[in-house]
Amino acid sequence: MSYQQPSAIAPRKLQLSASSVKQLAIQHQADELAQRYQRYFQASIASNQEEVTKIYQLRHRVYCEEFQFEPSNHQQIERDVYDSYSHYCRVQHLNSGLDAGCLRMVSPSKQQSIPLLDTGQSVISHQELHPDNFAKESICEVSRVALDTQFRRRKIDLKNGAAPAGAGLSAFSQKELRTFPYITMSLYLAASIVAEQCGIKHAYVMVEPKLARSLSMFGIKMTRIGPNIDYHGIRAAYHITVERFQEHLPLLYQPLFELIKQTVNPCPALLASTNQLDALGQNR
Repeated sequence: MSYQQPSAIAPRKLQLSASSVKQLAIQHQADELAQRYQRYFQASIASNQEEVTKIYQLRHRVYCEEFQFEPSNHQQIERDVYDSYSHYCRVQHLNSGLDAGCLRMVSPSKQQSIPLLDTGQSVISHQELHPDNFAKESICEVSRVALDTQFRRRKIDLKNGAAPAGAGLSAFSQKELRTFPYITMSLYLAASIVAEQCGIKHAYVMVEPKLARSLSMFGIKMTRIGPNIDYHGIRAAYHITVERFQEHLPLLYQPLFELIKQTVNPCPALLASTNQLDALGQNR
């Protein structure tokens, strides 16, 4: 009997469903987003007087000078009574050292209130989700979200060589530009981390319905709890639980969420932030 060489075994092709391929593509995109963000930005909690003051200055530029929602002042800071019991999330642009964005978490206790309840208007019609139904230490209001105008400019503006004042940059890179739309999302991710660490379960926000729809596209699906009111434009009150926010976080943002967890260390920072805010409040 003559010897017959065995035929080569054809390699098996890995069969992936369309949904699996899509999920792998999203995971790859998510990892790239987190890596790119880490290269250009860092989210953190404002934990000292210098950082808090920079946030007040950013808010003044946005709320007082640019949009003129609040009166300007010679100190060039924007601050109100709620800041005495608030904490701040910030996103710093690493190449320039500038604060690209910030938000405030008003965390009341005892007889303290949150801004949307003090507008003088009936902003809440959904009584089951009214803040008064929950313990004060379990609620917060997210407000004073601000992005520096230099990180909101359109791509065409940046092609002309625009860059942050004093940054020493001739222009933003294309990779940086692609990261700018996620600054706001990273602020909300940081806020959810702080809320979870502090035992806050319910978050409220007063925003334009159009913005609420935009946030929904990013995975922040809030429940509308009140009618439109005229407050610096047409706005409405919304509610979301921290648990719902994190459980429904799209795959695209999960690596970014884990990254921000590493730079947002709430417990010691929040204690320091509270002490600094008390000192600032006593000196103004």
